[in-house]
Amino acid sequence: MMKIPQELGNQARYIGSLPKDDQMYDFYEVEVDGTIRYVYIPVDSEKKTD
Repeated sequence: MMKIPQELGNQARYIGSLPKDDQMYDFYEVEVDGTIRYVYIPVDSEKKTD
């Protein structure tokens, strides 16, 4: 199933989850004004840690 962030709508394409700096990240390809950029978002970034 493809994940599309609500804020980005169809401008983002989910690539997959990859390890980076000893943490898992979701990797997205984002097109903004005709320019393609790649974005890493930490998995569970919305969860609070105590």
